[in-house]
Amino acid sequence: MDLGLRNKVAIITGGTKGIGAGTAEVLAKEGCNLVLVFRSDEEGSQAFCNYLKETYKVDVLPVNADVTIAEQRDKVWEECFQHYGTVDILINNAAGGSPRGIDFLDVTYEQWLACMEGSLGHTFAMSQRFVKEIKKANKTGHIVNLSAKAAIRSDSMDKIPYATAKGAIATLTKRMAHAYIEQGVWINAIIPGYVINNGVFKDQTNAYAQKKAGLLRIGWALPEDMGNIIAFLCSDLSKQMIGVLVDTSGGTMF
Repeated sequence: MDLGLRNKVAIITGGTKGIGAGTAEVLAKEGCNLVLVFRSDEEGSQAFCNYLKETYKVDVLPVNADVTIAEQRDKVWEECFQHYGTVDILINNAAGGSPRGIDFLDVTYEQWLACMEGSLGHTFAMSQRFVKEIKKANKTGHIVNLSAKAAIRSDSMDKIPYATAKGAIATLTKRMAHAYIEQGVWINAIIPGYVINNGVFKDQTNAYAQKKAGLLRIGWALPEDMGNIIAFLCSDLSKQMIGVLVDTSGGTMF
């Protein structure tokens, strides 16, 4: 299906691994030019960008930046505008800083702040800058944020900081969508479930993955499955979807 995204410019944070990479490939198939932000594995990230260029004949700009740092966020925008002169889409995919395997009573305030900044803080800052640029250019644009199943329903007992940050992203999505739709900015979010990616579910034989496998309804999701839904949300075909939190968890939230 032609989503009408050819020659659009999309920024994807955390764009060379996991859901970000799956989304990048789907958008590249649609003819979208990309700014892929990464903060680790420069060699692998560059190779992935080259693969997209050669396979789909689109322009891909890799930017090595940590979007939790203000100066490096500015670098993303500067390089995007120097290279393309415009932007149409923002995918806030990057997430980090979540303390794992720690009882909530043992989480330090510094760990709490790191989790808020690792998921929520840069989503706010990148979204704010995007809306400013869209308004300045007098054009329309799309933001897709990534919330998480843990924000709404989870069997995990050690994810209070992470779930709080992802829940706040859901609220941010709705409030910003309400505030800026008349100014031509569509803002929605997806709620992924269990996705095979470069992280914890890459090895499906470990005990954690096997435990989660028991919750699956239709099998593991792939990053491209999330990318297909994100691409639709970035198109005019989804114009009636405003401030929507799309359940992409494969039926694991019933």
